[in-house]
Amino acid sequence: MPSPFPGMNPYLENPELWPEVHSRLIIAIADAIAPQLRLDCKSRFQLFCYLYVEVIENR
Repeated sequence: MPSPFPGMNPYLENPELWPEVHSRLIIAIADAIAPQLRLDCKSRFQLFCYLYVEVIENR
């Protein structure tokens, strides 16, 4: 059965299954292209961390 989401893989997009895949992939790509960049260019990435807190109130 073809993916219902062309261009993406829902399995890889699930952060519970692959929590670090995006960060590690971006870093690996940045490291791979760095030697090919001009001297006045840099490969950089930015990491965002999201924190979900569930508040349970005592009633």
